[in-house]
Amino acid sequence: MAPSTRTGGLLAALLIPLWAGAGAGEEPKVGDPNADWPCVQHKVAKLTSAQMWDGPPVDDMDQWHDNEEIGKLIPTLTNRRVPLEQAVAAIDAFASAQPQEKRDETLKLLFAGLLASVNADRAVVMSGIERFQKRQRARAAQIEKQAEAIRQLKDKAASDEKARAELPGAEDRYNWDARVFTERQQSLPLVCEIPALIEQRLFALAREIRAQMHD
Repeated sequence: MAPSTRTGGLLAALLIPLWAGAGAGEEPKVGDPNADWPCVQHKVAKLTSAQMWDGPPVDDMDQWHDNEEIGKLIPTLTNRRVPLEQAVAAIDAFASAQPQEKRDETLKLLFAGLLASVNADRAVVMSGIERFQKRQRARAAQIEKQAEAIRQLKDKAASDEKARAELPGAEDRYNWDARVFTERQQSLPLVCEIPALIEQRLFALAREIRAQMHD
């Protein structure tokens, strides 16, 4: 994979996926809040209760912080290592334990806490994806500089012994860095699925909470 006349094509293949968030083949615009979002999935910065259920809005409710039971339950519900069936069963048990006259209000608080916690966790994940994208762009720029340096060494190699001596090492570094870049870029589709999986879990849990309410 030593750089040659094919280097430009390789670099194009490496760099194009980095612009996926801005649209197919488009270089991201300066100031675009989605410039560092590399996923094909549309970026939704924050989930709202209206997106998740047909119950009352809970986005501005924070009283759930004062409910010790809810505070203990939410980590179970948000933990993706906990099977969804187990989380649903935990919601059912929690709902059954509530006094009938307070059941709906308490479940509404539960959903408020769940939504706020999921949004916080999801924001961390999305921020991590964007940091990954920035690092990949920096790596791509470095690889491009390496390719240009190699082209210059090749131009000099015919008449410059020092350039001939430096060329193999430069090519090895280029090949290694390009390989690492490509392997990391290939992991991106799986990483991009995480926010969607978080949303799917939240939707399922919101539906279960809503089903346990009387009104």
